[in-house]
Amino acid sequence: MDSTWIAPPAVLGLGALGAAALLRALASAVEDAEAARRRFRKLEDGLIPVRVETRRTRGSVDRLDRR
Repeated sequence: MDSTWIAPPAVLGLGALGAAALLRALASAVEDAEAARRRFRKLEDGLIPVRVETRRTRGSVDRLDRR
């Protein structure tokens, strides 16, 4: 059998395997990015009370009568 008949299906098969691996890696990267975004949002939400308290403290210090 001539190799010109075998090569195109083999190349297509290897290309399909490469595309599948690339799509799997892309899906994994998207999941990791979403997880990082969720962790960052959770951290940021946890810092809100600290920021509010800091503003309150700063506001009360600014109103102190300095003599």
